[in-house]
Amino acid sequence: MHMELVLDGINYFAKKEKFYGLDEREKDLQAELRDEYLRLFRMAFSDQIEHVKVVDIEGTDVTPAKMKAIQRGKQIHGRHLDAKAKSEKAAMEDLIAKAQAFLDECDEKSNK
Repeated sequence: MHMELVLDGINYFAKKEKFYGLDEREKDLQAELRDEYLRLFRMAFSDQIEHVKVVDIEGTDVTPAKMKAIQRGKQIHGRHLDAKAKSEKAAMEDLIAKAQAFLDECDEKSNK
């Protein structure tokens, strides 16, 4: 909706400039509206690009690592869940390894 208001303002000043001309205050406002339009456009385009998921013919996700990192940070495509699951799996494997080392140590002590 904000984009529509900005475009309406830009179009209004463009028509007014064409038929009547603009004073300095109106030119400044027109420039502000154009800057706001560009800011909104860039933001929307960036958001759209960040939501892209690249998949090859076999269905394998081949999204570049840099894009995946951005998506993980913004919790897009559930990538943050993948990272969380991997870190939980690594933590569990670490805990199992420590427990096994402790049990091995106990067995060694009992065999002495």
